[in-house]
Amino acid sequence: MTLYVDFFRDGNFRLPMLKFIGEVLIGYGLHISQINTLGLPRITHFEFIYRAQRIEPTFEKFNIFYFVTHTGGFYSLNSHTGGVKPCSRDPPKRLHDWNK
Repeated sequence: MTLYVDFFRDGNFRLPMLKFIGEVLIGYGLHISQINTLGLPRITHFEFIYRAQRIEPTFEKFNIFYFVTHTGGFYSLNSHTGGVKPCSRDPPKRLHDWNK
């Protein structure tokens, strides 16, 4: 399996992979190599926030806040709008040149 180095550098991806990342990928029917680099921090940030509150993160809960779109050959995890407040005031919009 081939992965972009930016998954590790910018996406905070580590091996062995966290179980929750696998649950989200399986829930959406995606392979790790299909999502863009911003998808990984969104998944891990969600998990860390939930665990800090002593709440077990699940794909069902994650899916309340995020949905998948397909653009430019990769899948993105985007925030749902309306009724769900963002977790951060100024989340990153994109990481330039992550897939080179």
